Amino acid sequence: MSSSLPPWAQNRRLSRHLTSGTLPAFLIATFLSWLLTPSGSLYTPNVSAVYSSLPQPQSGPSISTSIIVPTFHERDNLAPLVRATFAALPPSLASRTEILFVDDDSRDGTEEEVARLREEGYPTVELLTRPRSAGETGLSSAVLRGFERARGTLLVVMDADLQHPPAAISQLVAALGGDEDEDEDDPTLPSIALGTRYGAGVSMDANWPLYRRVISWGARLLARPLTSASDPMTGFFAIRKAAFLRARALSPAGFKIALELLLAVPSGASHPPEVPYAFGVRTQGASKLGARVMLKYVGQLLRLYARWLGIWWHILVGSGVAAGVYILKRGGGRLGILRRAGLTGKRKNLLPISRLE
Repeated sequence: MSSSLPPWAQNRRLSRHLTSGTLPAFLIATFLSWLLTPSGSLYTPNVSAVYSSLPQPQSGPSISTSIIVPTFHERDNLAPLVRATFAALPPSLASRTEILFVDDDSRDGTEEEVARLREEGYPTVELLTRPRSAGETGLSSAVLRGFERARGTLLVVMDADLQHPPAAISQLVAALGGDEDEDEDDPTLPSIALGTRYGAGVSMDANWPLYRRVISWGARLLARPLTSASDPMTGFFAIRKAAFLRARALSPAGFKIALELLLAVPSGASHPPEVPYAFGVRTQGASKLGARVMLKYVGQLLRLYARWLGIWWHILVGSGVAAGVYILKRGGGRLGILRRAGLTGKRKNLLPISRLE
């Protein structure tokens, strides 16, 4: 007689496996995924705005491109950045460009430095200071507030530490079709262009620490299911203001706003245009990257997955946990081998040591 179980018995055995541990694990994990997903208020353009655009200059060309630079204790980087940026831009673009620093109330002389730069001959350098009493800080929210205040129809975002090369700004502008007045409703125009550290012919600076490379690689891998962009964690990108104003609700938390915008902004292209650039070395100030920032990034990813996949994200988490429980239960029968090998702490089946000598 065959020792194998009949089909009805096998089905009953499988059902017992599922109901005894796997199904409860699925239900509990799905519920906990929904319960523990980081929450936060969302930002909706035209609804959540607290600032209005600056007026256009009374004389001279109107501003078409606004460069948004979030700052916090970056005073020593402001002058080198402003000078390098306007020197790198073609004259026709430089005359229609403003640099808007959005500062989180550094109180390190940033305000005085901006005033000095305006007197030096850069009248389109602006400053938006967010008081600490407002309780709003962080890179992503600074970028969004800068978008509100900007005068240009094209918005460029970059860091203050000169790790993003000013020479690549004009390439980002060109990737969006240039700064000339275009039909903002043209669906063929790209909405967003990204600077990438992983394009053909460029690589991250050789002096970049190994741990930073590993972190960047892991961050891109985790974001891969959400976008095909080669560098979705970039802080160097350009976006059309009209497209931003049509964006769906997004999170102002976190430190990588480009990924939020990639998912929230309607685009005229299936893949955003990318501009390769070599990532430079910070020359002044200290990096903001730390354990707290990385934890915020993980929370940002959880929010994104939960928001864009909805209930399917929680079902996916529950299914993964349930599969793990099922595999462990199916492998439980092999514990007898471990017990006989003395690897589980139960030695009653082992020969005494004296018998082995």
